[in-house]
Amino acid sequence: MMSKLKTIVDEIKQVFGIKLADSTLGKRKTEKKAKKSIVRLHEQKFDKPLEQLSKVTGKLVFGDTQKPLHNIELELWDRDIGSPGDYLGVGTTDYNGEFTIYYDPSKAGFLDAPDLELRLLDNRISFDNDNEIVSTYRIAYTIKGGDNVTQKEYDFGTRTVPYWLYKPDSHFARLFFSELEGTPDDYSVGRTLNGYDAASSLVPIKAKHVITNTLNPNEPTLKEIQADYPPNLTINLDRQNPGYTRSDEYFVARVLNGMNPALFKRNKNNPNQLKVTFNWDAYEKDDDHDLHNVEAFFELKEGKLVVTAITVQSRYPDSFAPYSALKDPVTYKPTDGDKWLQAKRIFRTNSFFAAEMTEHYIKAHLQMEQYTIATFRNLRKNPVRLLLYPHVKSLVNINQRADEVLVSPTVGLVTTNGPLTPASVVQVCKEQMASFDWKGWQPRQPLCEAHTFAKIANLYWQVLTEAIDNFFQSNQEDIIAEWAEIHRLSDDIIEHSVAYQPLPELKDDEYEWYDRHELDKPGIPRVTVNGTVKATRPITTTDQPSASDLDNLKELVRYVIFHITFWHSWVNDAQADEGGEIFYNSLALRGGSFGSEDDPAIAPNTLESTNLIYMVNVLTAIKYGYILKNEDDDVVLELRTALARYKKEFADLNYDVGNIRALINV
Repeated sequence: MMSKLKTIVDEIKQVFGIKLADSTLGKRKTEKKAKKSIVRLHEQKFDKPLEQLSKVTGKLVFGDTQKPLHNIELELWDRDIGSPGDYLGVGTTDYNGEFTIYYDPSKAGFLDAPDLELRLLDNRISFDNDNEIVSTYRIAYTIKGGDNVTQKEYDFGTRTVPYWLYKPDSHFARLFFSELEGTPDDYSVGRTLNGYDAASSLVPIKAKHVITNTLNPNEPTLKEIQADYPPNLTINLDRQNPGYTRSDEYFVARVLNGMNPALFKRNKNNPNQLKVTFNWDAYEKDDDHDLHNVEAFFELKEGKLVVTAITVQSRYPDSFAPYSALKDPVTYKPTDGDKWLQAKRIFRTNSFFAAEMTEHYIKAHLQMEQYTIATFRNLRKNPVRLLLYPHVKSLVNINQRADEVLVSPTVGLVTTNGPLTPASVVQVCKEQMASFDWKGWQPRQPLCEAHTFAKIANLYWQVLTEAIDNFFQSNQEDIIAEWAEIHRLSDDIIEHSVAYQPLPELKDDEYEWYDRHELDKPGIPRVTVNGTVKATRPITTTDQPSASDLDNLKELVRYVIFHITFWHSWVNDAQADEGGEIFYNSLALRGGSFGSEDDPAIAPNTLESTNLIYMVNVLTAIKYGYILKNEDDDVVLELRTALARYKKEFADLNYDVGNIRALINV
């Protein structure tokens, strides 16, 4: 009884919490908090010659690697109890992490010997209407110095700073979040308020379903759950053209261009025959869901892709362990009536589950964190920070949230609604990350005329190439001058990269990948660190770049921006289209999986159903942070101009470039 009461109370708390945050009072509180965190950078002005001033010296190093914390701006203050203190001086660490700050001790006040405090300042960049840089500062960390300092020279010594630290116990390059220090990279106010607004109308719906189900396990029905949420793409399409979303035509369109745009294999002897496979033999199945290996077969007929068959091979209900015994594979064809519709549904659930786990969480969120941490740890003077900052910001915050709502063992969408155990989800993360890298990567080529995803991806790749080339042409001298930051960026990425391991592949004598542009390039050399071959390759190994080093940097920047902007936009924003109708799709099925769509014994249970529809709606309803809207005024002009120039070409592919997000903040 107490657990039921707690469930009900928790849901009510969530509703009141989000309503309060979305209220006028809550919004004002958010705005006030953001303004309070911003500090004004002071100018260094002295009315005495240097020899009459006092000075402080010291050295700052990262708290995890003990490497010098270079090029970070500092302010020296006199601490005063009950007041903001007195500003004394300003300085910057050099590439050894060392600093010297001159100050006039009389600025601490009449008869007040200064109590020294060193403030480390983070800055974020935006651009004004004339495309001039505007810097905004916040205090990243404070270091307490001596009290009542009277000596002319004071040495802070070598101080370790908990600045953008790597999480020490993580298999992947993840940020260490300290409860004391909090996040080093808050959301912008606009994103925070937009998030509250998006959740405000959806949280009460989910709460109603959870409370109702807690009081009566047979309620609400799946139809009642579905009716309470906004209609998604499949519902609206079927209202216009009943049955269309269950047709073979729509099935092929989603395999080519849906949330999980498939990378096909082609028959070695007949290039018109292709297939897409999802195989889960190597993973442990959970207790609640069915797990099937599926293969969908396709044929190119006069340039048009058609689906010809789907083979389903199921595990036995008690076959939990990896490489468990399987039932005999069964192949279904378009002439098989209801069984054919059910086989397509099983394929859709496999594709949707793989999309959420691999294409969304691993490829966009998890993979991009290694580049994000290295960027903020190292880029403070190099102009490349202007290219990367607007895209990598906020990612560590949303990833901390994604760890909970997507892959947490107890409440994660992928781990609780999907068919694999939490340990197997982690296994997939490790396998995928072990083969990902920027070097030599580019989008797949179109397979057929209807392959609009590939066409759009290549067009956007062209946009990025032009924008980055233009940016480098304008800033190359300064990029080279501060190349030591790029060297340190590269070193951080490599040292914290996972070990390289080729992605496991099924033995297949008849088929091969139709396009390998997005796959691992084992022929390109990798580096070894402390006996471990690293998955991610270096940009450079010196403080002075070669021509190939500059090309490497362009390539890495293009790869990172592509995945953070276009790739994540495509996958994230299709979640409601793919998973917003429980009868059309879900992350897994139950009860043997073959049966009518509205059979509650086969569909996800009540709580899984409302949680799925709630999550995919929230994650697509947050609409803040787009390249062309440039709400935070920080996306470089070169990218905005290049993208706008190709608006018509994208529109001809039925794609609105205004929908490309600038960053991962959902």
